[in-house]
Amino acid sequence: MRSRHLSIAALLVAAASLTACAQGTPALDGTIDGCTPTLAPGAATSQVTVEQTEGAPGVSFETPLVSEGSQARVTGGEGDRARDGDIVDADYVVHSGKTGELISSSFQEAGQTLPAANALRLTAGGESVLGDAASCAALGGQVVLTTTIADLFGPTAASEELDIAPADTAVVVLEITGVHPGRAEGTPQPGAQGMPAIALAPDGRPGVTFPGGAAPEELRVVQSIQGTGEDVQEGDRLLLHYTGIVWETEEVFDSSWENGAPAEFTIDDASLIPGFVDAVVGQPIGSQVVVSIPQELGYDDPASRPASIGEGQHLLFVIDILDRLEPAAG
Repeated sequence: MRSRHLSIAALLVAAASLTACAQGTPALDGTIDGCTPTLAPGAATSQVTVEQTEGAPGVSFETPLVSEGSQARVTGGEGDRARDGDIVDADYVVHSGKTGELISSSFQEAGQTLPAANALRLTAGGESVLGDAASCAALGGQVVLTTTIADLFGPTAASEELDIAPADTAVVVLEITGVHPGRAEGTPQPGAQGMPAIALAPDGRPGVTFPGGAAPEELRVVQSIQGTGEDVQEGDRLLLHYTGIVWETEEVFDSSWENGAPAEFTIDDASLIPGFVDAVVGQPIGSQVVVSIPQELGYDDPASRPASIGEGQHLLFVIDILDRLEPAAG
């Protein structure tokens, strides 16, 4: 079937703003391995059949398919299930419930002239129908979601070529490729004199209270949460949440929390400022660290320094080391 994509950027915007039973099989009370999905399966999801193939999954259903509200069927997978706030990576296909036509896909098919769209990174139980659908998903599992075109692509999404309108049903199949903690998880550590105090919001977002004095002259790293994973090595590719603040002005200049999703970084001096690398290397996965960075270990080159960071100013980062990722392809 020919792929005619709606804007994947719109799909990603929509994404930003599975007891005693066989693993991955819903129990009678609706839980999956003790996890209660945000969205329940229903009559619409029960009509969707998915055939596993080497590429994109084959999706079939009788048309037109109409979904009464958003429904999600979560099956399969192993390991920890995604709880609210966890990060879920997924490949996907989107079909029109009206015609069955393929609307968008992150799979590259043989002979496909359009490039495959990017895979999704979702916050489970987040403020989107995709995030709600990802609740209780597990690595290697699958989610079938029936919802509206509007809920996926925005209230004005429509296409004459695809014969779809905002109120039409969309059928989404998510193939889960990763589940990661959405915040640092471990043992809280005592604060350190002369360093900012950290208070966490319910979702793990850090609030920072500065001590009122000058920044340390040398690099200073404090562990505020001690994780239990393996130690970070230089060259690792990590999933991180971070907040970067100018010490002297107490102004945030960069934040993955504000950007709506954690960031991927290769931990080396070619990708990051030296002080950030020094703060993370050797820390256990799952930790949160607070680091004060002098300018010579930060943005020492004026040409690469953000405009919000003045000459000689110090940086303060709060870094959640969420997970180690596979090396980037290529």
